[in-house]
Amino acid sequence: KQWNQRRVRAAVIAGQAGVLYLPLQLLMSYNSCVVLTSILLNNSLFYINSLMLFKLARLFGLSETKSYQAALLYTLNPATIFFSVGYTESLFSFFVILGLLIREADSQFYFLFFSLATGVRSNGLSLVFFILYDHILTMIKSGNILIVNLVCMVIQTCVSVAPFFWFQSHLHTLYCVNGNNGSAWCDNDLGVSYGYIQSEYWGVGLFNYWQAKQIPNFLLAAPMFTLVVAIMINWAAEQFKSFKDLRSNYAHTDYSNFRVLLYVCNFQLAGYLHLGALTALALLTMHVQVVTRFLVANCPFLFVYCTKFDRTISRIVLCYFVVYCVVGTVVHSTFYPWT
Repeated sequence: KQWNQRRVRAAVIAGQAGVLYLPLQLLMSYNSCVVLTSILLNNSLFYINSLMLFKLARLFGLSETKSYQAALLYTLNPATIFFSVGYTESLFSFFVILGLLIREADSQFYFLFFSLATGVRSNGLSLVFFILYDHILTMIKSGNILIVNLVCMVIQTCVSVAPFFWFQSHLHTLYCVNGNNGSAWCDNDLGVSYGYIQSEYWGVGLFNYWQAKQIPNFLLAAPMFTLVVAIMINWAAEQFKSFKDLRSNYAHTDYSNFRVLLYVCNFQLAGYLHLGALTALALLTMHVQVVTRFLVANCPFLFVYCTKFDRTISRIVLCYFVVYCVVGTVVHSTFYPWT
C-alpha cells in the first residue's frame, strides 16, 4: 500500500509542486513546495468531495437539509486530518464518491472511476461489490440470466481491479525477475505481494490483532464500530417496516415474500452491505485503530446514513465527530499514533 501511495504522490504532487516552485523558489525550497502542494491539493479535493456528497445524498432521496447535514458531517469526520495532509485518502475518496454519484444517476460507466480509485489505494478492490450487486439484482428482478449482463459484469469487474494487478505484476518484475531478491512472495503463482507484506510485516490476519495489549486501540476504534452497529439497527428497523407495509399492499396478490423483499432490496441496499462487510473485515483482520479512516474513505454513504438518526443520537454522533476531528489533528501533528 505504501509503494502504491508513493507512486501516486510522485505522479500527482511532484508535478504540481514543480509548477508551484517556479514563482516561489525565492521564498521556499522545493521540498517545502511539495508539502504545500500536497496540502492544497488534498484540501481542495476534500472540499470538492463534500459538494459531491451533497449531490449524492440528494440522489439518494434525502432532503436538501439532510443532504447538507451529510456533507457537513463529512467535513467534520473523525479522520479529517488524513484528508488534509499528504495522504491519499482525499484523492481516493474523490474517485469513490464520483463513481457512486454516477452509479446513482443510473450510468453504467461508474466502474471506470472505481478503477481509478483502485489505482490510488488497494482498498478500491472492495468497490467491485457494487458492480456484482447491481448486475445480480438486475438479473434476479428480470427473472432471467442475461448473457449481456454477465459479459458486462465480467468486463467491468476486470477493469476495476486491473490497476491493482498491474501494479503487483510490476513489483514482481522489478523485485523478483530483475531484482531476484528471493522473497517468499516471489513464489506466489499470481505474483501478488500485498497479502504477504501485510501478514509478514504488519501482522494482518484473522484475529491476529486480538491481543490484550491492543485493548487501547480497540477502545480508540470503538466509537466507529458502535456507530456502524447503530446504523445497521436503524436500517433493519426501517426495512422491516417497509417490508410489512409492502406485504400488506400485496396481500391479495400472488406476490411471494421473496418478490416483495426485492422491492425493499433496491440498489441503495448495496451501500449498507458494503459498509457492514468492510466493518467486519476491519474488526477481524486489520489493525482496528485504522477503521475510522478506512470506512470514511471507502464508505461515503456512512454520512448519509448518519442523517437518519433521531435528534439525540445525531447530537452524540456530531460530538464524536468534532472531538475526534480536533483531537486527531493535534495528536497526528505531534507524531502520536491515531486512527
